[in-house]
Amino acid sequence: MGDIIVILVIGICLLAVLAYHINRRKKGQSGCGCGCSGCSGAGTIRECKKKN
Repeated sequence: MGDIIVILVIGICLLAVLAYHINRRKKGQSGCGCGCSGCSGAGTIRECKKKN
């Protein structure tokens, strides 16, 4: 029974993280964390910071 509870808690956490990222993407925010939604194709944070 304890294993099922742990798996459910981990599953809920994963779903929350996924929903958070989907919500950010729908709002047009960048995934790199530096607020560079205008950077087209920035693959890393380093590239993103160079363009800002």
